[in-house]
Amino acid sequence: MRLKQIKIINFGQLSDLTFDLPSDNLNVFFGQNESGKSTTVAFVKQVMFGFYLRNNASPFFEDYKPLAHVSPMGGSLIFEDEDGSQFKLERLWAKGDKTKKGILTVIKDGQQVPESLFFDRIQNIDGNFYTDSFIFNQDMLGQIAKLSQADLLERIYYLGAANSGQLLDLREDFTKEAGKLFKKTAKKPEVNQLLTQLEDKRQELTETQKQFESYEALNSEVTSEEQKLNDEQTQLKKLQEQSQKLKKIQENLTNFDQLKKLQLEQKKVDFDSENFQKATELTSQKKNLLQNITSLQSRLSSDNEQNFNFEEAKKLIRQRPELLQWESQYRACLQKAKQLQFEEEQLLKLTPELGKILNLTETEIDELRSKYDSLPPKPEKVESASNNKNLLIIGLVVAALGLVLCAVSPLVGIICLLAGAGLAGYGFYQGKQAEEVYKAKIKENQAAENIRRAFEEQYQLDLDKTDLNNLISQYNDYQAKELALKANNTDLEEIKSQAGQLATNLEKFLKRPINHNFEGLKDELEQLDDQVEEKRHDQDEQIHLQTSLKETEQKVKEVDLELKAVLAKDGVDNLEDYDALYQESLRQAKLQTQIAALKESLGDSLDNLEKADPEKLVQELNQVQKEIQLEQDKIGEIRQQLAQRQVAQANLADSTAVFEAKQNLANTETSFIKASQEYLADMFAAKMIGRALDIASNERFPKMLADAKEYFKLLTNDRYIDLELDKKITVTRKDGKKREVKYLSRGTSEQLYFALKLAFVHQIKDQINLPILIDDSFVNFDDRRTTDIKELLNKIGEDNQVLIFTAQSALVDKLDRPVLTFKKGSTNA
Repeated sequence: MRLKQIKIINFGQLSDLTFDLPSDNLNVFFGQNESGKSTTVAFVKQVMFGFYLRNNASPFFEDYKPLAHVSPMGGSLIFEDEDGSQFKLERLWAKGDKTKKGILTVIKDGQQVPESLFFDRIQNIDGNFYTDSFIFNQDMLGQIAKLSQADLLERIYYLGAANSGQLLDLREDFTKEAGKLFKKTAKKPEVNQLLTQLEDKRQELTETQKQFESYEALNSEVTSEEQKLNDEQTQLKKLQEQSQKLKKIQENLTNFDQLKKLQLEQKKVDFDSENFQKATELTSQKKNLLQNITSLQSRLSSDNEQNFNFEEAKKLIRQRPELLQWESQYRACLQKAKQLQFEEEQLLKLTPELGKILNLTETEIDELRSKYDSLPPKPEKVESASNNKNLLIIGLVVAALGLVLCAVSPLVGIICLLAGAGLAGYGFYQGKQAEEVYKAKIKENQAAENIRRAFEEQYQLDLDKTDLNNLISQYNDYQAKELALKANNTDLEEIKSQAGQLATNLEKFLKRPINHNFEGLKDELEQLDDQVEEKRHDQDEQIHLQTSLKETEQKVKEVDLELKAVLAKDGVDNLEDYDALYQESLRQAKLQTQIAALKESLGDSLDNLEKADPEKLVQELNQVQKEIQLEQDKIGEIRQQLAQRQVAQANLADSTAVFEAKQNLANTETSFIKASQEYLADMFAAKMIGRALDIASNERFPKMLADAKEYFKLLTNDRYIDLELDKKITVTRKDGKKREVKYLSRGTSEQLYFALKLAFVHQIKDQINLPILIDDSFVNFDDRRTTDIKELLNKIGEDNQVLIFTAQSALVDKLDRPVLTFKKGSTNA
């Protein structure tokens, strides 16, 4: 596979950048530090195998999310295989893509195809394999620099195996995990601790089993004592039952004596409970009737004391509609008065002069109208005689002009002089006539003005602003409203008088003062109406009470006769005697119940109780009590001995403790087996990985030697000319001396590792032929070795495409190839 084009859309600091690779063998990228060389190397690797965004870490390649807020991230690579087919790999990532690796699209010769079609061509390797095998950069050299000499030798030896670096790390991890589980001389590892615990648990189980044997011996003694205790408790129970039986007989003797006493108190009582119940009910009924009579009489006497004039009240109530009409009329009059007053105020407001003539009589108004009609008209303005004075002035000016012209042109001067004199004379005459007319007009206007001013002063009116005809019309309108207002006030007084008379009548009837306004009168009439209704109801109730009283008195007589008949039936005079007879019947019933209960409790022992000897019974009971005390003492001694053995037994391990000790030992053994298995598994895995690396390296390493010899020779400037693989790797110096790898200097060991890694890439070119990316791996090489590097790169480029990224202008000049240049601080090449 040959890389033909690198197209970066957005990746790290780079955007909109395209490189068309000119060569299938060696391509040179030149740029200063931080210009984007390493970013481009990361781009090539990540477009093929996926982006690494934060949580998707990868050696050498950190997060290259675009520095600016642009989208999408990614770009494309175009490869061409040996058949001339082109594969375009485009990988893009935008915010929200949860895969974090970007979405890869593979296009072959213009048609989208499955990813597998490309990756099958490169044996489905992953990004780590590509990084380990095809990328040479400062990060790789830094990792090598961190390795110990022994670790570096191991990596050199195992370069023949694919992913040897990862397998070595994995083997180291297994070895470390095994060391955490077990060490021969340590105490903290888990297996070491479990071995110690096993010894402790076995010793603990032995001690527990010894205690259990003593526990079993005591258990036999406890069982024997418990049997004795059961036997004595059985004997005690029999004695207690015998004592209870004797006490029962003794108790029955007491009950038997009580039975005899109760039988002596028995006698026959003639009592009819139904008749007594009837007498009780009749007595209660009579009592209730008498109480009703007393209540009815009380209510009748109370009601009779009241006196109410229904006719007068109804007469007053019938005036309620009139009162409502008066209220309506009164409100209408108030509204009308308010309206008239408002209209008068509006007239005065619209015609302020109206207030000045309101106090005039009709005669005075007629006189005002007559004087107004005889008033002279308002004098007109008189013009002065200034126009005639103008003619005089013009004539004088023309005459003066004629005098001046006489000196120049006598004829013209004389004409102007005569014309000016004529105009001046005519102007003087006309001015005098106009002055006389003006004075006469002024005198006439002054007389008219005096008459008008006298009129204004008399009536306080401004003739220039007052329309007298309209004012008199407004006056007439105002007087009409005044008459209407007086008539309305008369109506109001009439309504007040009528309402006041009604209020006086109500106060007289109610015999108390009341509120004289309409609301108060309406409330009083409403209350009076309710009172009339209430009094009418009381009157009906009075009649009903009288009827009920008569009926109740008759019922009392009937009940009294029936009660006397019931009492006579059982031969008693009153209810008190009947109640005493009832109480005696209850006592006899209670005696009968007690006798029956005693007979039932005594049962078949009645005959034996007749013959029983109380003194002998007491002697037998005392003897049994003594035997019971002896048995209780024996039981106490046995329980004390039993408790002592149980205490001793509790201090020893029982079967449960033995079981727990065995279980603890079994659990520890299980944990030991599990930890041992993990330890052995880790050791076995480490051994197997080492063995697999040996096998893989032994198979491929000899094939790599030929290429490695040549590469190593170039890298060391012919100081080392040969490599040999027997049981160990040895190198041959130019002087023919051989040395084992472990005796090489650190720098020479790194050169050997570099040569072997290149040889490995060359070895697998038939299966995996991808571009080799070299990113400033020769930064520390001097000029002499730069020439050697040129030969090395040309040699590698014969079979593999090489992309070298460098900041060394000397190396660029030596390689003598078309240069693809980065510009520092720019996002474009």
